[in-house]
Amino acid sequence: MGSMTLTAMMLLAALATGETEKEMSSKPAYEQYAQATCSLSNQQRSGARKICYYTCGDTVRTMVVPVGRTCPFTIRR
Repeated sequence: MGSMTLTAMMLLAALATGETEKEMSSKPAYEQYAQATCSLSNQQRSGARKICYYTCGDTVRTMVVPVGRTCPFTIRR
C-alpha cells in the first residue's frame, strides 16, 4: 500500500464517520481527555480479589486487584 497524505486520511475518516474535517478537528481538548479517562465509581470484595468499577462516559469498566491494594481513582480507557 502506498503512502497516503493527511488530507486523504481525513477525507476517508470523514466519509466513514459522516463528520466533516472541521467537525473532527474542532473537538475541545477537555472532551477528549474526559472520554479517555474513567473514574472510580464503586469497589467490591470477592474472596482474595477486589473488583474496581469505573465510569467511562456511558459505559462501566472493571479491573480486578488483590484485596491488599487500593483501586486507582482513575484509569485510561
